[in-house]
Amino acid sequence: MRRWEYVIRRLALAVLVLVSVSVITFLIARVVPSDPAAAWVGPRPTPEQIAQARRELGLDKPLYVQYLRYVRALLRGDLGVSVKTHQPILRDLKTYLPATMELVLFGMLMAITIGIPLGVLSGAKRNGLLDHSSRLVAIAGVSMPTFWLGLLLQLLFFGKLGWLPLGGRVDRSISLYNPVQQITGFYLVDTVLTGNWVALKDSLVHLILPAFTLATYAIGLTIRMTRSTMIEVLEEKYIVAARAAGLPERTILFRLALKNAIIPTLTVLGLSFVYSLTGAILVEVIFSWPGLGTYVTNAILNVDFPVIMAVTLVVTVFYVFINLFLDLLQAALDPRVTLG
Repeated sequence: MRRWEYVIRRLALAVLVLVSVSVITFLIARVVPSDPAAAWVGPRPTPEQIAQARRELGLDKPLYVQYLRYVRALLRGDLGVSVKTHQPILRDLKTYLPATMELVLFGMLMAITIGIPLGVLSGAKRNGLLDHSSRLVAIAGVSMPTFWLGLLLQLLFFGKLGWLPLGGRVDRSISLYNPVQQITGFYLVDTVLTGNWVALKDSLVHLILPAFTLATYAIGLTIRMTRSTMIEVLEEKYIVAARAAGLPERTILFRLALKNAIIPTLTVLGLSFVYSLTGAILVEVIFSWPGLGTYVTNAILNVDFPVIMAVTLVVTVFYVFINLFLDLLQAALDPRVTLG
C-alpha cells in the first residue's frame, strides 16, 4: 500500500475514533445525575434561574439536537464553556496545557537519557551486575505507584535534605521579583527568550521532582525494551563481523546495534508520552503543578462535564496522531516494515 493511501486510511480511522469518543463522553455527561444548569447559575439557584440557564445552554432541546450543536461547535474550534468558571475552555487550555506539556516532555527527556543507555549496557553485559541492577530499576519503575513515589521523593528531597522544592512551577519570590513573561507558556523556553536566568534556574529546579516521578514508568519500559532488542541485535552476523574487525565496543553498541534496536523503543516512548498526559493528573495534584491535571481534577470535583469532555478529546487527538506518526517513523527507519 502506498504511503499516502495508508495516511488517508488512518486519518479516516482517526475521525471515526474521535466521533466515537465524542458520542461516549456526551452520553456519559447526560446520564450522570447532575444538573449543568444549576452549576452554571451558581450556589442556591432559584427554579426560574435554572430554567433560564437550561434555555441558554440548549439543555431544553432533544438529545440529538444537543449533540449536533456540540459537533458543529467542535468543527468551528469551539470546545465549549466551563459551567463553573463561565470561561471558554479553549482559553483555559492555552493556559494549562503548556504547563503539562513542559512536564511531560521533560519527563520523556529523562526517560531517553536514562533508559536508553541503561538498556544498551544491560543488553551488552547480560547477567552481569549492571544488568541485574538495571532490570531491578526497570521493574521498580514500572510497578511502583506514582503517588507513593511522589510522596517519598517529597519527603526525601524536600523534607529531609532540603535540596528541591515541594511543588509549584516557581517560588513565590520569583513571581514577585522576577516574574516569567508568558510567551509560549513553557517556562523554560520563555525564561530563555526573555533572558530571565533567575527564573530559568528556579523553573528547572521545580521541574525535577514531578518530571522524574512522571518519567519512572517510561524509564522502566525503555530499559526493558532496549535491553531485549539489544540482546537480539548483538547476535546478528554484522555485529559479530564488526567485533572481528576490531571496531571499538562503544561504536558497535551505540552506532551499529542501537540503530536497529531503537525502533521498538521509539514506539514505547511514543505510547508512554500519551500515557504521561493522563498520568500527569495525579502527579500535578501531588506537586501542586498548575497544568491540565489540576484543571481536570477541579472539573471532576465540580462535575464540570464540558471541561472533562474537551480534555478527553484533546488527549484522544494526541493519542491518535502520535500513533500515526510512530507508524510512519518506524516504516521510514526500517525498510522491512510495510504499511498495510
